Amino acid sequence: MGNSTFTAHLTKTEVPQIHTITLGGYQSTAVCPPPMTKECPGTTSPHQLFLASIGACVNLVFEIALQKARVDLLDLHSEIVGHYETDDKSGESRFTTIEIHTRATVPKDVDEKKIQRLFDVAHKNCPIGNCLIGSCVKLVTELVVSYR
Repeated sequence: MGNSTFTAHLTKTEVPQIHTITLGGYQSTAVCPPPMTKECPGTTSPHQLFLASIGACVNLVFEIALQKARVDLLDLHSEIVGHYETDDKSGESRFTTIEIHTRATVPKDVDEKKIQRLFDVAHKNCPIGNCLIGSCVKLVTELVVSYR
C-alpha cells in the first residue's frame, strides 16, 4: 500500500471572512461562509467544496473502473445534494445525508448490470466517501445508465 500526502493552503484576504485556498499548489479559489457566496461572485463555501470532493472522488474512481473494464464512457454527469441541518437547541450544524445522482452514457452494447457493479465498486472505493463511514452522514448514490 502506497502513501500519499495532499496539501491545501488557506490564507485570509483583506476582505473579512473571505479566504483563498490554494489546492495542491496549482489552483486557487476564494472561500467564504455560505450566506456570503451570493454577495461575493466567484466564491465558494467549504460546504460546496466538501460535496464536490465526494462527488469528484466517486466519479473519478468510477471512470478508472470503467477504463480497467474496457468500457467506453461517452459522458458522465453528477448532481451532488447535501442535506444540512442545524440543531435549534445546541446550534450545531452538520450534513445528515449526501446524495450523488449520476448519469453515465455508454455505448449501446454494454450490459447495464456491469456498469452498476462498477459504480458500486467506485462508491465503495472512494477514499473521500469512506471518511463518512461510521459518521452521522449517510451517503446515497444513484446511477442512471443511458446509451448512445
